[in-house]
Amino acid sequence: MDKRKSKVIFAVILAAIFLIVGILYYIIGIRDFQGNQSASEIVRGSQFFVVLLGGIVVIAGIFIYWRQRTQIRIGQKEDDVQYREQLFSILANNTNDVFLMFTTLDYTVEYVSPNVERVLGISQEEIMSDIRVLEKSVTDDGETISYENIKNMRSNDCLRREGERHHKKSGESRWFFETIYKTSVNHTERFVAVLSDRTHERKSEQALKEALEAAKAANESKSIFLSNMSHDIRTPMNAIVGLSTLLQRDAHDPEKVQEYTRKITSSSQHLLGLINDVLDMSKIESGKATLNITEISLAELVDELGTMIQPQAKAKGQEFKINVYHVCNEEVLGDQLRINQVMINILSNAVKYTPEGGRIEMTVRQLPQHTKNYARFLFIVKDNGIGMSKEYLETIFQPFTREDTKKTLGIQGTGLGMVITKNLVDLMGGTIKIESEPDKGSTFTIGLELRIKEQKIDQDFWKKQGISQLLVVDDDEEICVGIKNVMADTGVDIKYALGGQEAIRMAEHAQEEGRGFDLVLIDWQMPDMDGIETARNIRKIVSSQVPIMILTAYDVERLEEEGIRAGVDGFLQKPFFLSNLKMGVNHLKVRNHQEQAPEEGDDVLVGMHILAAEDIELNAEILIELLKMAGADCDWACNGQEALEKFEKSAPGQYDMILMDVQMPVMDGYEATNAIRSCSHPQARTVPIIAMTANAFSEDVKEALEAGMNAHLAKPIDMERLKEVVRETGSARNIKNI
Repeated sequence: MDKRKSKVIFAVILAAIFLIVGILYYIIGIRDFQGNQSASEIVRGSQFFVVLLGGIVVIAGIFIYWRQRTQIRIGQKEDDVQYREQLFSILANNTNDVFLMFTTLDYTVEYVSPNVERVLGISQEEIMSDIRVLEKSVTDDGETISYENIKNMRSNDCLRREGERHHKKSGESRWFFETIYKTSVNHTERFVAVLSDRTHERKSEQALKEALEAAKAANESKSIFLSNMSHDIRTPMNAIVGLSTLLQRDAHDPEKVQEYTRKITSSSQHLLGLINDVLDMSKIESGKATLNITEISLAELVDELGTMIQPQAKAKGQEFKINVYHVCNEEVLGDQLRINQVMINILSNAVKYTPEGGRIEMTVRQLPQHTKNYARFLFIVKDNGIGMSKEYLETIFQPFTREDTKKTLGIQGTGLGMVITKNLVDLMGGTIKIESEPDKGSTFTIGLELRIKEQKIDQDFWKKQGISQLLVVDDDEEICVGIKNVMADTGVDIKYALGGQEAIRMAEHAQEEGRGFDLVLIDWQMPDMDGIETARNIRKIVSSQVPIMILTAYDVERLEEEGIRAGVDGFLQKPFFLSNLKMGVNHLKVRNHQEQAPEEGDDVLVGMHILAAEDIELNAEILIELLKMAGADCDWACNGQEALEKFEKSAPGQYDMILMDVQMPVMDGYEATNAIRSCSHPQARTVPIIAMTANAFSEDVKEALEAGMNAHLAKPIDMERLKEVVRETGSARNIKNI
């Protein structure tokens, strides 16, 4: 633009020079040639021509200048328009607002912003050819947006509406706010539409709405929880307070004293359960719940669950049955405490919400592996109890919720059990599924994946025992197939019969062919012939050296005498685990039916000398009296420092065990344990130290073991559990955590 201007100025200056030169030349010519008429005319003529030429040049220069100025102004306008278009294009391409302009008569699209393909997945060409491709938006009321209803808009009117659209290419659902203006452009009416993507704002608004509703629901649930807890806590507390008053009044009546103390104990256990639920929930909500991975024996885990639930079911006249199918990996790694907590919660609920005479069944099933070194298990609990409604199943995993019906009146609970169960299952990376119908019962299915424990397997065990042929007799074919699968790699040939008569025929046929069975496992309850009768008949066929074992889910004592008379060598408790069978075979091979060494009775604590560290005098007094009742002698230390000093001053062997509280002044239990383990006393590394604390979470157990303690017992102290710990240690020198 500057070059053009310079050229025009140069042309004007040149024309001016020509004009000035012509005028001067004309004046000089007049003076020099006045005497010569003809020459003067010629000169004047040439002078006139020069002047005329100069004038023409000046006029041409002025015209060129005017023309260039006009072109410059037009170029500036074009540059401004192009600049504004670039700005609008940048703005449109970097926002989620689509702009359109179309006629009012036939809806011919005259402009659509280039970002339309990115925002809506529709090309500019598609919209330019037919604007109806945009008529696929649905409002909150379910109406489809159409451009037909804008024809009657008046000039300068504005229409606003919003609805849901789907991105044509990705299929993604988006929410748009649409504004349509009717305006005049060059004296002709046009529609201008702006489609603004408000998906993010909509989602944020929805999230805030859901959060508000959740907060309201949680606040309401907590209010209900506090109301329920107030009632549920006061119930056992009133019982304890009232029974304590009666105990003082009737202290002279031994029968009433025993009855009152039994009820106080029961109420105390219920109150403790309520407190534990609240503490567990608090731990979970704060995100502090952790896993304590240890070795797990599924056989022991299932046996413990059966031992705990069977008396509860028996007290209500319920049938409780445990099935185990295809469990090939009994030894795994996981958090046994958490698995127990989950299963006890579900099983206890099954007992609680199943009427008297009902049926409860727990099944443990191993599934095919998905991941190397990990085994998949299903824990299924099924009952025929009161069941649950579909509405309650939708909220069962929410805190503080309970289904209140006529059938649940009088059944105590906090509404925290299932949410704790769900969170613990999630913590272990598992799944939980519930199926239930009112008056038909419920089925809980827990799925867990546990790491397989590496262990040395005695490949020659069965060969050493002289067992190569095994006969399994059970009317449940899945149990028979499960045993066959579990023993697939043992080298033992497994045959099974689904009834007593079939088993007898198979035993006879095997004897005739000279390949008799080396071991026979028989289920006790079968429809055609029970296990005892089947054993009696098979014993007539096989050698007396062939062990016959009865598989039973019932009390062995009621079968033992009759079974021995029928030729039965031993009993194996259902459900079947290979480890239990191996133990049974080991005992049987002692022959001559050697009786097992009798277990230690309740006198396991008799004669023991125990050091107890407890900072609360009342708790110490109760503990000393309980230990004295069990036949143990107890020295008391009021804190960890005093416990350390008493132990250091003690003679070797003076203390058989140390019960160590954790939270104490001067020196806590962890510090005291570390100090004892590192002191110079001969028993420093061997004396059993048991954590005795109200810190009952799995991380507390882990911390106690890491501090050098041998076991962990949660307060209040259960003497039976304490005896169990001591009983497992034998010499009280090798305590395991239970």
